[in-house]
Amino acid sequence: MKRFLLIVALALGITCVQAQVSTEVSNIMAKCRQAMNPPTGIEYAMDAKTSMGPVSLMTINFVIAQKGTMNRTKMTMKIMGEEVVSELGFDGSQHWEVSGDTITLSSQSDKDSDSDISLDLDKKYKKAKMKEKDGFYIITFSEPYDKANEAKSITTKISTKNYVLRETKSSAKGAKVTMTFSKYRVGLKDDYFKLALSKYPNAVVIRK
Repeated sequence: MKRFLLIVALALGITCVQAQVSTEVSNIMAKCRQAMNPPTGIEYAMDAKTSMGPVSLMTINFVIAQKGTMNRTKMTMKIMGEEVVSELGFDGSQHWEVSGDTITLSSQSDKDSDSDISLDLDKKYKKAKMKEKDGFYIITFSEPYDKANEAKSITTKISTKNYVLRETKSSAKGAKVTMTFSKYRVGLKDDYFKLALSKYPNAVVIRK
């Protein structure tokens, strides 16, 4: 009987390890969420590179700023050798987007922010393996609960010093996406998130 109970206990223990992310990983992700969303606001640069095997498909540079519900994102990429820049944000009451000579304004308060980076990986994946190396927590998440909408696996590098996110690598359907984070700045004024229409005197303004 004791042997049977031991086998059952071991089986249950294995099941728990496979189905849950460790408390240590969850605590690190909680500190990362706090570091990446300070009450005074944060701005950082991010380079997103997409590849398929050895072939590089696309590189986009982002400058992302967030403060509470407010956000602002500037995207720069090259298409056919030409640099294309667009910017969008939410100032707390109005969503705005600048693309070329067109400005779109919307007061939809329930619109999702396109600048949000998912930091809830410990809640979206069943498994996580972690190691500490060169001043980083390197955590690989696998087996997503939502297989249709989440990458098969994603690896994050989080600073052991201040818990800011420095890199993520994800893979799905043969494609790999690497996002590298840098140039952190904390402490932003609310006016930074507002769009100054006076800077675009020749733009076509669309209100929704």
